[in-house]
Amino acid sequence: MSFSVSFNPAVPSGTLSPSTSLEPGADYETLVLEACSALSDAGGGRFHIGGFGSDTWPLDVVYDLSAFMEQLPSLLAGVRERREVEVDLYSQGIERTLTFRPSGDLVMIRCDSRTNWVPNPERENTALDELVAMLSKLAEDFAGGLKALNSKLSEVAPFERWLKGEV
Repeated sequence: MSFSVSFNPAVPSGTLSPSTSLEPGADYETLVLEACSALSDAGGGRFHIGGFGSDTWPLDVVYDLSAFMEQLPSLLAGVRERREVEVDLYSQGIERTLTFRPSGDLVMIRCDSRTNWVPNPERENTALDELVAMLSKLAEDFAGGLKALNSKLSEVAPFERWLKGEV
């Protein structure tokens, strides 16, 4: 099992987003928290990370997806610029740091656990273009879930760009 990350919004049809009070000029982290809360409240969605010896990690939408999405723009930028970048999955019970180190056409990903869970293997390699495609699809699916909820958040940057495939 190699590293994978995805989000399946699976929003039940006819589900409407609870009204979101968008603060003018709200920062990206606040928007992500609001979005993950709306997606979780809708009862749809499955956030998935696999790899390092485990097909699927025990993740939820409201906390774990939020933590990952907060860091997605810097992760994508770092991978595209071929520089090392970390993603801290800080939610209680998960507590893992993923370090992405691009080298040529590959990205070495190291997983450090701060719990009893031990990654095996501790390092995995993935093709840089496949990782960028996987992360871009994650962003598009995230924004698509907001759109399926008819959430006003789907009309806010960067989510409205993600809907158009501009990740």
